[in-house]
Amino acid sequence: MKIDIFDPEMCCSTGLCGTSPDLELIRVGEMVEKLKVDGHVVARHMLSRDTVAFTANSQVYETMLKEGMKALPIVAVNGVICAVGRYPQLDELLAAKES
Repeated sequence: MKIDIFDPEMCCSTGLCGTSPDLELIRVGEMVEKLKVDGHVVARHMLSRDTVAFTANSQVYETMLKEGMKALPIVAVNGVICAVGRYPQLDELLAAKES
């Protein structure tokens, strides 16, 4: 399974920056590591650092054109969007693989 996470702009994806950790980003980071250990390919993209990833997936590109930055994060499994405006739970990603 290939998972692409199109993150909103942030200083880092770990959630550990600054004075108050972002628990949701910490959860996502842990989930990404688990998925990788289980053999899945996971890539995280930020618009300012990886513009091509946002335009290469037509669903992501169209969603961004319609909804703008509020659509982020967008998560795609095997090229198909499974979550917009939020990070999914692990079971959602695994279920999306089956679809």
